[in-house]
Amino acid sequence: MSDTLKKLLVVVSLTLLVWIWAYMSQEMPDEITGTLQVADSADPSLLVTFSLSGSRPQTKIPLAPIALKGAPSKLSELQNRHQLPLDFYYDPTKEGHAEGVYMLDILEYLQKRSKIQELALTLKSCTPKQVDVKIELLEEKKLPIQCLDENGLLKKTAVITPAFANIYVRKGYNASATVSLTQQQIETARKQQPVLVIPYVDLGVAGVIRKSTEPVEVILQSKLLLQPRAFQTTKPIGIFMSPEIQNAYKVTILNDEELRKTTTIYATDEAFRAYESVAYPLYIVIKDGDVVDLSEIPPKTVLYNFPLEHVKSGQIELDETKLPRSANIKIEPLNPVLTP
Repeated sequence: MSDTLKKLLVVVSLTLLVWIWAYMSQEMPDEITGTLQVADSADPSLLVTFSLSGSRPQTKIPLAPIALKGAPSKLSELQNRHQLPLDFYYDPTKEGHAEGVYMLDILEYLQKRSKIQELALTLKSCTPKQVDVKIELLEEKKLPIQCLDENGLLKKTAVITPAFANIYVRKGYNASATVSLTQQQIETARKQQPVLVIPYVDLGVAGVIRKSTEPVEVILQSKLLLQPRAFQTTKPIGIFMSPEIQNAYKVTILNDEELRKTTTIYATDEAFRAYESVAYPLYIVIKDGDVVDLSEIPPKTVLYNFPLEHVKSGQIELDETKLPRSANIKIEPLNPVLTP
């Protein structure tokens, strides 16, 4: 090969390399898709949701399109290193956000993410441009646990150990935590072989749940160990009414002694002891409509103030073969002159 030809090949090769380098170095626009979602590592005592105009609160929103600009090599590297859609995670603690509502500028937020910065890419635009972030402080509560099957039906024969779980819930939540058993787990539990499951609570927002940090054991008994119990009380019968009625009327139970006679309930040992310790084992409810015509006051059904956690776990119930007892009552105005 002649020297002239060799020199020509060298020049061509160098020219191609310069052209390739120049092409790969120039900034090219590109569009990708992504998501913004609440980080799994976020503080469990915080309930975080995103709200876009006209949509319900959610924990994950789509970002489409995300307009980027950068060297073709960097754009290719981004898509090779990260599967699309590109996921971005929001952790309120890392952002210094506490309880409240914040407007998050998504473009500014994404520009600070390492996925963008480490490849020297420029973020040009993003849809949506902003989102409202709501952060709600939860409280940790000790909750009774109910057991459900795959269809959401209560398994009354479930024995759960321990019977309570500590879980972060929204303020005012007073229901049970839940454990759900698959059919296979039910078959195992019926053989008196403990099944380990994690109690949880559905927070009622965007499908968010909170779980206990500790599992519980569940077995299913062939029948619930409810025994008939003779119950009689000398404690006062509760009368529940609104403050307005309480301040204007006096309510008297006319057949008080009759209502205290021995009755039969079915309960486990633990549930019966808990029921015996409540301040008002029996009570009636007076409604605002009951004071409209004091000449005709219908009898009020006597209610049994069973501990909620034992009711939900099926450990205490009334004798369904007996008719409920009724209280005959008299309602009198405290001040007949002022009472309409």
